[in-house]
Amino acid sequence: MKKLKFVGLTAILSICFILSGIKVKPDSDIATKFYSPSKGIYIVDVNTNKCPDCIIPYLSDSLETVESVGKKTNSFASINAGFFDPSNSMTTSYITINGKLVADPTLNKHLTENPSLQPYLPTIFDRSEFRILNCENNNRLFDITNHNNMPQQGCKIIDSVQAGPELVPDFNLEKEGFVVKKNAKIIKESAGALGKFPRSAIAIKGEHILLIAVSNKAPMTLKELTEYVQSLKVDKAMAFDGGSSTSLYVNLSNKSKFVINSAKNDSARRVKSFILVSKVAEPKPNSH
Repeated sequence: MKKLKFVGLTAILSICFILSGIKVKPDSDIATKFYSPSKGIYIVDVNTNKCPDCIIPYLSDSLETVESVGKKTNSFASINAGFFDPSNSMTTSYITINGKLVADPTLNKHLTENPSLQPYLPTIFDRSEFRILNCENNNRLFDITNHNNMPQQGCKIIDSVQAGPELVPDFNLEKEGFVVKKNAKIIKESAGALGKFPRSAIAIKGEHILLIAVSNKAPMTLKELTEYVQSLKVDKAMAFDGGSSTSLYVNLSNKSKFVINSAKNDSARRVKSFILVSKVAEPKPNSH
């Protein structure tokens, strides 16, 4: 899944098309495209068949903006990913990079020792995660599943970023503890699950990975986000951290950058984890 040619005036016109919601027609021989199918919704589409190593999870030692990480890693695109605790900058999501667990929410005492959350910790720790797996014959596989699920036979998890909830094929709002009900009444809600907010998501559609950012110009509930990604005919999808954390950076060319931020006054919130799209995936200049 988860293609554009930019050069000179073409780059400027392409940005105008994106901001006006006009999809720029992709070329079949490039790995990445970036477009806005409607106002306030932005998608980075990476063809993993053409660039299997272009999706890269990233964890910051502290907290950083999506734009700063995108720039310093010289990435084509960057989007916010897992949940974190702004009180101590520690993770509340599992993250694996290069086969090593680099972020473990069970080590966050502010989370594990919170009495109001303790009954829900097993559910929180088993929320959905996006996985990059290395399988037999060095085949790269992408998946979205619950953290405790074993990888497919013959596969090993190389990278993973947890967030949630799963949106497609199942909308696991209650199963993953984002909404808790008692006697049919909602007694707990987390991550602004029921409100209209900016949203970030990742989806798998065949050989494509879609990074989706819904800005504060088109806020959605998680149910509305589910309905939207379903309309894209994806195979699997899950939400990333949303609300004021929702940010997207796209390096369209050396001089053209596209950034959306969703914190107050469109400022950039600093976050803990990211999904990057390697610069290798950037569309090549038009040779005609």
